[in-house]
Amino acid sequence: MNVLSKLRRKQAKIRSLSWTEKLLLISVLTVLILFKVLLILFPLKWFITSVSDAATHKSKEGIPLAIMDKRIWAVRVLSAHIPLGFTCLVQALATKWLLKNQPDVRVHIGVRTNSIDGFSAHAWVTYQYKTILGEQPNMVFEPILAWN
Repeated sequence: MNVLSKLRRKQAKIRSLSWTEKLLLISVLTVLILFKVLLILFPLKWFITSVSDAATHKSKEGIPLAIMDKRIWAVRVLSAHIPLGFTCLVQALATKWLLKNQPDVRVHIGVRTNSIDGFSAHAWVTYQYKTILGEQPNMVFEPILAWN
């Protein structure tokens, strides 16, 4: 009975979204899936040059913050509710591509080691030096790579 009520709540939330929000979710889901597949096929170096090269050829005037927030919201919602394994790296690369016209968006990759978890890595996205996606408040990662 509890599973059925959760499903109904999720369906009600989806129905309450506007058409523009639904279209945004569909387009962002497509980008997330694309980057997941591309990460399987190509090494990380390919993304660093292709994503940053694409961004340098675009206009540097940026996109409105409201659009940025909606795209980040869509990445978060889909990554949390769609069980396709959208890792932090997939989310970060997709977000960078979705915000490619925003010149101050950077992707960061960091690592950490401790006795409990061992070695771990994480990717996050910043805008004007503030983390906008992939924040890990209880973990400190040593940045090893960052690019616009």
